[in-house]
Amino acid sequence: MNKFFLNKKLHFDSLNSTNETLNQLSKKIELQNGFYITADYQKSGKCQNNEKWDSNPKENLLISIFLNLDLNIENSFMLNQLASLAVLDTLEQFLEQKIEIKWPNDVYVEDKKISGILINNIVKGGIINSTVIGIGINVNQINFNKKYIATSLKLLNKKDFELNEIEKVLMKNIKKQSMILFDEKVSILSSRYNNHLYRKNLDCLFILYKKRIYAKVIEVNQNGKIKLMFGDGEVNEFSQGEVKLLR
Repeated sequence: MNKFFLNKKLHFDSLNSTNETLNQLSKKIELQNGFYITADYQKSGKCQNNEKWDSNPKENLLISIFLNLDLNIENSFMLNQLASLAVLDTLEQFLEQKIEIKWPNDVYVEDKKISGILINNIVKGGIINSTVIGIGINVNQINFNKKYIATSLKLLNKKDFELNEIEKVLMKNIKKQSMILFDEKVSILSSRYNNHLYRKNLDCLFILYKKRIYAKVIEVNQNGKIKLMFGDGEVNEFSQGEVKLLR
């Protein structure tokens, strides 16, 4: 894999989606690892499960990063781990509160979402050739749509933050986690991810096959499946499309 990591970017005042724009750009020109774009505002920003990303103009970090890869599609969840751990490490430099990763790759503080991640892979012959990792971090926004249980750095620390500073720290951590991925140290990513897993070893409410059910979160395996223990002691693993963690 190409370990060269470029810290070069394009910035937009407004666009539909940072991921969409970077995906289109990657089809027109050859991009290198670490090329990224940022925006003050997204008209159609999305997060996991195709949900809208709620973000006021110039108040949050909206960023998409391009990586050249040679990764077997069976290891695609490593990208979720890479991105969520990079966000977690970044937030730890600005917050004293406990930061957790909600499966598959949202980042939570005090049971509220502070960051969302959306990953778009280019796959050929079972190999991920490249990926675009879109990240939104709530920084200075204090008012959110009531249907979203969200928080921000400003709400948690009662002060404004410089978006450029958050951006620099995040890119440093993306590079750090990318080097772990490029060296194929799967166990390191998986272990750290599970150490910070949201509501680990606690009973949570899930939607499973359209029914609400309580189960205990055990861990997430290297393929991205969540392992749950039910009231009768039965343990099963589920993929993202099969089960949804509510709370």
